[in-house]
Amino acid sequence: MSWLDNLRKRRPEDPTNRLLFFSKQELAEQTYAVIRITWYLHGKITAVSETAIGLYDQDVIAEFSDLVGNALRAGCDVSVACIDDPQYLGIYDS
Repeated sequence: MSWLDNLRKRRPEDPTNRLLFFSKQELAEQTYAVIRITWYLHGKITAVSETAIGLYDQDVIAEFSDLVGNALRAGCDVSVACIDDPQYLGIYDS
């Protein structure tokens, strides 16, 4: 059984607060955001995935919100580098 099978068949873990790190910065041409997601299983890091969203992808903000929102709901830590301000995307300091 691989780590990916464990992620697919995992039982709900106790809710924990996860980290959302956001950095506004210049990115390579045609890139709107780079999102790095850290996956956990039984409290230990299981995998890290990285996704780049292109500047001219359809519904850029919807794609961004979907990726970040689903990752946080799944109990992942999320790090974002983006060309826009976090407030423009609905992210505010708590």
